[in-house]
Amino acid sequence: MPFSDDEITEIAFREQRERDRQHQEMMERQEAERQARAAEEQARRAAEQPHSGPTW
Repeated sequence: MPFSDDEITEIAFREQRERDRQHQEMMERQEAERQARAAEEQARRAAEQPHSGPTW
């Protein structure tokens, strides 16, 4: 038996909500990874010993 218009609309909305949720999760993961990389870089730079001056 074919789906009614209401059923098709509900399925489409449900699928869109799921895609939106997955996209939001992906964006949050990417942002967390970016922040972790930035923190690593900042820690690496803070741990570097400055050189004593010109080397010539």
